[in-house]
Amino acid sequence: MSIVTKVARKFHRKFVRSWDLYRLGHNGNRISFSIQQSVRAALKGSLTQEEVNSVDRIERLRAEMNLSTEQVTRTDFGAREQDSNLKPDEMRAGVEVIDTLGYISQVASKPPFWCLLLFKLIRTIQPDSCVEMGTAVGLSAAYQATALTLNGHGCLVSLEGAASLADIAMNNFQHLGLDSVEIVVGNFQDTLVDVLTARQPVDFVFVDGHHDEHATLAYFEQILPFLAETALLVFDDITWSEGMARAWNSIASDSRVRIAVDFGQVGLCSIDNSMKTSRYYSIPLH
Repeated sequence: MSIVTKVARKFHRKFVRSWDLYRLGHNGNRISFSIQQSVRAALKGSLTQEEVNSVDRIERLRAEMNLSTEQVTRTDFGAREQDSNLKPDEMRAGVEVIDTLGYISQVASKPPFWCLLLFKLIRTIQPDSCVEMGTAVGLSAAYQATALTLNGHGCLVSLEGAASLADIAMNNFQHLGLDSVEIVVGNFQDTLVDVLTARQPVDFVFVDGHHDEHATLAYFEQILPFLAETALLVFDDITWSEGMARAWNSIASDSRVRIAVDFGQVGLCSIDNSMKTSRYYSIPLH
């Protein structure tokens, strides 16, 4: 392939992405416009100085953890492997895993771009009640909690199965001076409904754990009754496995979802009871 062809294709992809983002932001829906604005800001790295200072602190913490050789023992309650066929009771029992903090930080944490997108979504949408499923070492939660702090309102509850990771994340939150985030430890199956009940109406949810098709669909059904009239659900790793791809396609095509956006690794779903029709967008970002 010639250099000219490569450049032309790259330009074409950017043009198509820009046009699709324009369509997303100009369909007359507030959440869609907010998503578009958040994506454009994340792609351009458009931050105020206050936001830059906050993000830099989190990324310095990430860099420190990435280099850590500290041994961490944790219990993994998820699907574990992309092609695994674990039964629900096997996942619920969990398995003990020993890794370095550096490995966990690099593998289990969302990269800076996707964390920045979460940050910008919360800054733009201004939610009051947020829930995250899958804390790990707390980097994505730190971005979300920081956005809530800068907003001046709202709180985040993050669910984590491994107590050892929850302790690391809580220490990170304290180091960053974040008091708008709480961690609940335990299997999602045991903790999710109680958290949703206590925090309803929930208007922002980040699903980043378990990575199992049937579990993801079950969590979607559990979450729906506790949502606000207008809410945004973010699903991570929607292409992680064939099962996760099927789960995303099922959720995105659900009649109760009004706006579904496939960004490649991440999928967004808007629940908006004021909308009568549904729309689907595929806008790969990376």
